[in-house]
Amino acid sequence: MNVPEKANSFGLSLASRLCSIVNDSPATSVDYVLAEYLLQHYNMLDTLNIYQFAEACRVPRSSIHRFCGKIGYANFSELKLSCHREADSYRYFTELSGRHDFRDQLGHEIIHMVSDMNHRISEDLLGKLADQIEEARSVFLLASYSAISALKDFQRPMVLCGKLVNVVASPHAHDPLKKASKEDLILVVSAMGKFAETYNDFIQPLPGKKILVTASHHKEIQTPYDQVIVISSIDGHHIKTAYAKYGISYFFDNLYSLYYRKYGILPKSS
Repeated sequence: MNVPEKANSFGLSLASRLCSIVNDSPATSVDYVLAEYLLQHYNMLDTLNIYQFAEACRVPRSSIHRFCGKIGYANFSELKLSCHREADSYRYFTELSGRHDFRDQLGHEIIHMVSDMNHRISEDLLGKLADQIEEARSVFLLASYSAISALKDFQRPMVLCGKLVNVVASPHAHDPLKKASKEDLILVVSAMGKFAETYNDFIQPLPGKKILVTASHHKEIQTPYDQVIVISSIDGHHIKTAYAKYGISYFFDNLYSLYYRKYGILPKSS
């Protein structure tokens, strides 16, 4: 498994990284055992020390040091601190979930989000984006781990339209992206702006058309891009909102529909 050098730099929270390991690694591997234990005791990380951790998992401390380094942390203490840094990002959903009127409140926010996005993102805009995807030699979709599932849901049906798009979660480790040409399209998805911030310097020199899809209104994340599509009328910079979870899927579902209607339906044979 390819793991980023700096977990936070790649927009991957500790919980997301650990879940990825548990989902994709053999259950007998040391990485699986350590990741599973941390997930099972996630709310107790403050009180967990490396000696307890090693004893519970029956591994030497050197294995824990190697594990921390593989997922982007200098040591176990830094790994533990990272769960605090990600807390604010997820506060929106944790606070919303605890409300007695959760269903009504979430439904209201999703309805508002859909109305807002329909107003901001026209069929003409989606049509032009579909044209750029069709005309590009290669298409690269970049996003943090939290948005990857929405991009994969877009990637798979695009195959049925005869268009392969590449979903990239770890740009520095993706050789085809590093060899991009001016005929390629690089589409970066960063709802909260963190992923875009991290990769500004990496994206800037890449050739090809560069487009950012975001709910952040901050101008500093927009500099490397030829086009910026802001999906929210409310600034979502560094804030977890309904746009981050549901808006990205809604955007790409609409984009696929437009692409399919323009390029995916083959003419009937006479």
